[in-house]
Amino acid sequence: MRHHPLRGRLFAGSIVAALVLLPAGAAHAAQGWNGFGAGAWPGSDWRPYAASSPFNTPAAGQAVHPNSAAYVNKILSWGKPGTLVAGVAGTTKDYAHPTYYAQPSDPLYTLHATSTKNSIEGLRIRVPSAAKAAGGDDGHMTVVQPDGWEYDFWRVSSKPAGGGTLTFAIGGRTRIDGSGIDSKATASNFGNLAGSIRGAELAAGRINHALFVVLKCTSGTTGFGYGTKPAPGGGQSAYVYPASHGGASCDNSAPPMGARLQLNMTAAQIGALSVPAWKKTILTALATYGGYVGDTGGSGFAFQFESGSGYTSFGAADPLVTYSKSIGMRAGSGDWAGTYAYDMASGVDWAKYLRVLVPPAA
Repeated sequence: MRHHPLRGRLFAGSIVAALVLLPAGAAHAAQGWNGFGAGAWPGSDWRPYAASSPFNTPAAGQAVHPNSAAYVNKILSWGKPGTLVAGVAGTTKDYAHPTYYAQPSDPLYTLHATSTKNSIEGLRIRVPSAAKAAGGDDGHMTVVQPDGWEYDFWRVSSKPAGGGTLTFAIGGRTRIDGSGIDSKATASNFGNLAGSIRGAELAAGRINHALFVVLKCTSGTTGFGYGTKPAPGGGQSAYVYPASHGGASCDNSAPPMGARLQLNMTAAQIGALSVPAWKKTILTALATYGGYVGDTGGSGFAFQFESGSGYTSFGAADPLVTYSKSIGMRAGSGDWAGTYAYDMASGVDWAKYLRVLVPPAA
């Protein structure tokens, strides 16, 4: 069961992509997929997966689920969206999905899964020497190969220096230019890049894809309808397209894994809110593309942002922290020293505007 035990505060942040630099002399001509690599990270205009992917399809015209109000009531009974936190890269608070773009010269690793049978077992892939999994218990890591295959891992436990065996609990792969579904490292089987908000997007003020939603838990029944698949057992929940696996099961008044949420607000309504620009950017994406329930864990309802570890592993500045400082945020203290809190809950009438949509057709 791939769920996040700590989701009260998540991981957010942003950056103007041009300001994300490696230490002097460290940059090189990237030869990874689409020319991406350390120091040549994707810009603000790029989004993973094909235009036809469910994560890149606008929500306009999609019907509202007939039981939307009840589902929203259940979701918000756990609380409004959790605070997003920048600056957790390299710490045990990092439950996000660091992404690495492998180069043809990177070391070769043989893949070994310890938990369940995996279709990628025994395959050999390139992985940057500096690549590290997220520091939280989930230990997520994603490596995009030069040929466009995105390899997603959950609970990476071993990655020896210079090549060898990359050991993880569960993993899978999906095309970075495909649908972004049917991988294995999240409860929903979404690709690890699905719905993650990148720093460059937030800094640019536009997010052109759906968001990744984490709920406390999801329904164990097929009462949601619209092709919902039954829970496979073992405490897992039911799921609906684009999910192909369930998460942690709970009160059956919750929606299933894969359900699509949307903020029913116009651009003018969002623009009129007395909230920071970064929040309007996130809200606009939620209104335009919606957000898919992709994992379970934590205390309620939250979104997912990229992990700064994908940058700091190479000795680059954490773009999340850079952006936080650029907009005048103050760092936290105590256990949260050096981090920056992004309040998602305030300034929005979530009970009035949040709704659950009918799933897109598979």
